Amino acid sequence: MTDSDQLFTVHAGKRIRQLLEDFEVVGTGLEIAIIPRYRFEYSLRDNIQAAIVASTMRLSSIDYAKKQYCKTISLVEDVGEDAVEAQYILAYKSAKKYIDELITRLSANDKPRPSKGVFGASLVLERLPYSFFSAHLLYELGHRYEGHAVSRLILEQIAWAHAAYTLDCIDDIKAIITTKVVSKLKKVIPLGGKLYGFLSKKTHLDYQSHPDFLRVDNSKNVILHTQFEFYEYAQIILHLADLFGIVWELSQFKYLEKTECIETIDGLLTIRKDRPFLKILKEHLNNIETAYAKIGRK
Repeated sequence: MTDSDQLFTVHAGKRIRQLLEDFEVVGTGLEIAIIPRYRFEYSLRDNIQAAIVASTMRLSSIDYAKKQYCKTISLVEDVGEDAVEAQYILAYKSAKKYIDELITRLSANDKPRPSKGVFGASLVLERLPYSFFSAHLLYELGHRYEGHAVSRLILEQIAWAHAAYTLDCIDDIKAIITTKVVSKLKKVIPLGGKLYGFLSKKTHLDYQSHPDFLRVDNSKNVILHTQFEFYEYAQIILHLADLFGIVWELSQFKYLEKTECIETIDGLLTIRKDRPFLKILKEHLNNIETAYAKIGRK
């Protein structure tokens, strides 16, 4: 593979992830296409819809297919469940933007080499944006428990970084048991323990959890394969982003020019109760609640 091929593969992967973060489906009963969901522009949607119709019906003219068989989409506000999903996606994008901004503040210029624990913590945390994307995609598709499983992985990795950054002995770092370090994290950030308990319950589905996805309709058992609990999903993604920010700044404090989650009080690193992201978090959850209220759902 040439350098140009590798570069194209990297850029293609990035563009595919961006597409899958916020997409819509267009097409016919036979053929479909996934395209970016544009908030203010529908010409791409109209043109692709017409192209699919022309191909399906074996028409030679896309313009003819558009005029004869396609209804032009005009700019309208999202309504119903679409409005709720749109608010959830905005919440995810805010979490993503927040994490990206935190990572870009890292600077090791003219500073001593980090300890092995600090370096290991940075490696673990810097790869998590891809895990956030994976959880988001599963949530967007309605795969509740699979999304929770990835979110649980994210929380375990955050907890690992929190346990590792104070260490400088490789053997001690190797001895960290990922599934057991959440207890240390929750002593500093109680929310981490509550969130881990919820995610573990939803990941390890026992008999008591079956009513979550089993219904009875006309005396027949019905399994719910997808669940679009967007308020729940936004809560998890946003709180994980908040936890990420706290542990990132704790672990990389010496290499950050600016912090917003952590402050120094009497020489000790302390978690700020008024950290700005909490306001953003609450605003997004309120927006989702408002969208649900408009369709008569709590």
